[in-house]
Amino acid sequence: MLLISGSIFDNSDIDYVDNSNPLTTTSCGHYSLFKKPCFATSRPTGRKDYQLLYFKNGKGLFRHENRVYTVSEGQIFIYYPDEPQYYQYELGDSPELYWAHFTGNKVKEIFERLGIYPSRIHSVGVKDAYHNLFEKIIREMQLKQKNFETLVNTYFYQLLALMSRSLSQDIDKRTWQYEQIERAIHMFHTEFHKPFSLAGYARQCNMSVSWFARLFRRQTGVSPQQYLTNVRINKAKELLASPSYNIGEIGNMVGFHNPLYFSRIFKNHTGCSPSEYKKLHIK
Repeated sequence: MLLISGSIFDNSDIDYVDNSNPLTTTSCGHYSLFKKPCFATSRPTGRKDYQLLYFKNGKGLFRHENRVYTVSEGQIFIYYPDEPQYYQYELGDSPELYWAHFTGNKVKEIFERLGIYPSRIHSVGVKDAYHNLFEKIIREMQLKQKNFETLVNTYFYQLLALMSRSLSQDIDKRTWQYEQIERAIHMFHTEFHKPFSLAGYARQCNMSVSWFARLFRRQTGVSPQQYLTNVRINKAKELLASPSYNIGEIGNMVGFHNPLYFSRIFKNHTGCSPSEYKKLHIK
């Protein structure tokens, strides 16, 4: 295992609590596995300070409140004071990560403002800016030159702010993507009679077909084509209950321009043909 670390003390394992300042970064490190097959940490009573772990590469397993989380490249995991800590890394997963211990009387307030609290795990992406700031913190702690504590905390605040920005941008991106799903749903209900191209619509949304379909299923429980077909069949049911239109006209009105195809799809969904349904439900 390669370990590079620094601390504001001579010993980086000191579990220090500072209730006189908003946030104090006490130690920081960078490590990766090269030969050791597994590295595990077990702290049944936790620590008195906070710990943030960020994966530059690979992944690790973290246990919290009887749940096991896989934390991978571009993600952070946070332990709070006095919480049991159990985590491990496997050589085969090529883990490389940075960590920092910190304390203070305003940590939760700072995390709330940055959108980090109360979640334990966040996806912040892999950025050179993070790595550079971690390295600066480690170097300042190792050299301990004049005002190094101030610089350490400044760099750590900057690191948290950059991670918070990434979280915000990711939320904005997800919000925009789900807005496109909502727009598609609205279109299915208002323009069900028109031809629909999944590839064309996904292209308009600047998404791949597979990603758009995955988001759509996540939000609705069915594929886009299944959703549209359900809308068309339900609209056909409404029209079949009226004597104003024949079956061929109804098929066209709901987007099925082939009568045989319309009849087959309708029967698959309802268990009876359009003509049988019409006889049963005509007003």
